[in-house]
Amino acid sequence: MARWETFTQCPGCGYELATGEGERSCSWGDCPYLPEELDVFCPNCRFNFMTGEGNALCGHPRTCEFGAEARSHVVNLQTWVAAHPQ
Repeated sequence: MARWETFTQCPGCGYELATGEGERSCSWGDCPYLPEELDVFCPNCRFNFMTGEGNALCGHPRTCEFGAEARSHVVNLQTWVAAHPQ
């Protein structure tokens, strides 16, 4: 089993990994424990490839070279969210 499949959020954390919204139980902007395989945000502009929300600086987020790795993580996050309903 991959590390991202067994990832659990901190107790009391209301941060929605899929949307990037919600109340965090810590003072970090992003979850510091989030496995890389679940990160669906563009490292350049923070466009959310899971929801399609954000302001893509490049104008073409579905083919942007900066987001290639994050786009590949969408399936992992969808699988994780389905297994860990809020």
